[in-house]
Amino acid sequence: MAVTRADVAAMAKVSPAIVSYVTNGGPRPVSAGARRRVEAAIETLGYRPNGIAAALRGGTMRSIGLLMPSSTNPFFAELVEALVIEFFDRGNTLSIGVTDDDPNRESLYLHSYLDRRVDGIVVTSSRALQTLRGLRVDPVPVVVVDRVDPTEDASSVRLDNQQAAAHATEHLQGHGHEVVACIAGPWPVSNSAERVSGWRAQQLRYGAPADDTLVEHAEHSPSGGREAALALLGPKARHRTSERPAPTAILITSDTQALGVLAACAELGLRVPEDIAIASIDGASAGGYYRPSLTSVRQPVPEIARTAAAQLLDHIASPDHPVRHITLTGNLVVGASCGCPERSSI
Repeated sequence: MAVTRADVAAMAKVSPAIVSYVTNGGPRPVSAGARRRVEAAIETLGYRPNGIAAALRGGTMRSIGLLMPSSTNPFFAELVEALVIEFFDRGNTLSIGVTDDDPNRESLYLHSYLDRRVDGIVVTSSRALQTLRGLRVDPVPVVVVDRVDPTEDASSVRLDNQQAAAHATEHLQGHGHEVVACIAGPWPVSNSAERVSGWRAQQLRYGAPADDTLVEHAEHSPSGGREAALALLGPKARHRTSERPAPTAILITSDTQALGVLAACAELGLRVPEDIAIASIDGASAGGYYRPSLTSVRQPVPEIARTAAAQLLDHIASPDHPVRHITLTGNLVVGASCGCPERSSI
C-alpha cells in the first residue's frame, strides 16, 4: 500500500497540512521542530509526494526535453534517473533523447522538442546549447548540465572538475606515487580539459612530471579506457623512448573508462593496485562492484538533478529569472584500486 500524507502526519504528530507545507515549501512557515519530525517521518516511511496528481488538479503540468550523450555510461544513467524523479515529483513529464554524441542526432532531437513545444530543455553540453540556438529565434528555457562552458548566457550546473581531479591525484600521491598519468575524455570536451588541468596542477604542486606525454585522450567508454591504458602502459608507450620511469598510477577522468583500464592491465599482466594504482571521477555506484573496487570522486548526482530542475522551472515561470552558474563539489569514495584496503561490503 502506498504511503500517504496522512501516514506521515500521524508519525510526525502534525496535521496533513503541515506535511504539505514542508514538501511544497509553503505557503505557511513551519517550526524547526515540526519540520524535523516531518522530514524524519518521510525518510522512515519512504513517502514521495504525488506531484503529478497535484499538477493535474492545478493544470500546471509541463513538458521537459532532456538530451543525454549515453545510456550506457553509469554516471549519465544515474543522472537521468535523478532528473526524472525531480521533474516528475514537481508535476512534469520528461522526454529523453540519447545522442551518442552525434551532432546530427542531437539536432533532430532538438527539432522534435521544439516542434512539440516543450516548456524547457536540459542539455548536457554547451555544444547542444549552440545547436539549439541555431534552430529557431523564439527562446526556450534551457539549463546546461555536466559539460558546461561558464561563459555561456544560460544557467548551468556542474561538478568542480579541477578540484575533483586534483583531489583524486593527491590521494594517489599519498600512496607514494610520483609518476601519475592521466586518461581523459575526448578533446575538446570542456570537462575533460578541466580535469586534465586539475591533474596537472596537483602534479606540479607535488613537484612531479605533468607533461603531455603522460596524458591520453579517449572516448568515454570501456573500449576507450582500454586503448588509452595500452597506449600509456604497453610495449609501445611513449615513456619507453625517454629516460622517465613508467607511470605507477593513473588518474582516469570517468568511471566508464576505468573498466577498460582494468581490462588492459589484466592483458598486460599488471596487478591493480600493486603494479599500477588507479583512481577515477564520477563515483557511480557500479564502481563498488569492480574488482578491485574503484576509488573515485563521486559527483553529487541528487544535488545536481535537484539544482538543475529548480533552475529550469524558475526560468519557465519567469523568463527574466537571472542566469546562474552553479558549481558543486564531489567527495572521494575510497575503494581498493588506489592501494587502500578492500572494503568488506559495498
